[in-house]
Amino acid sequence: MFNEFILPGLKSVWKVFTDAGLPIMLHSCGKVTDYLPDLIDIGLTILEPCQPCNDLKYLKKEFGKDLIFMGGIDTQILPFLTPEQTSEMTRETIRILGKGGGYIIAPSQEIMNDVPIENIVAMLETIKEEREKVLYL
Repeated sequence: MFNEFILPGLKSVWKVFTDAGLPIMLHSCGKVTDYLPDLIDIGLTILEPCQPCNDLKYLKKEFGKDLIFMGGIDTQILPFLTPEQTSEMTRETIRILGKGGGYIIAPSQEIMNDVPIENIVAMLETIKEEREKVLYL
């Protein structure tokens, strides 16, 4: 159904932008891994949000040469982590998706009000520490 009904319409709409040399950013929640090759073929350049249900290591390995990833820092587990665990998860996400570039550091979704402020601070501090390092991993 995707290839028959959705992909042709996206291709038609995106053509205006790809012909102009503009990047295509797609917001798509959930597991979209199976659709990425076709979406890349019609011009997708940025996947937003990059959600952990897509297997971040696989995404970077298989599509990192074709896509820029935005997101990935898992907001669904943030309420349940310690600040130390938050830092480690954030660091690991940045290192996976950012190795060699092609990553816009961001959460996988909005941060809800049940996330302890200490975890938000830990995430932001880790982002500041890691953002320059990752380009050289």
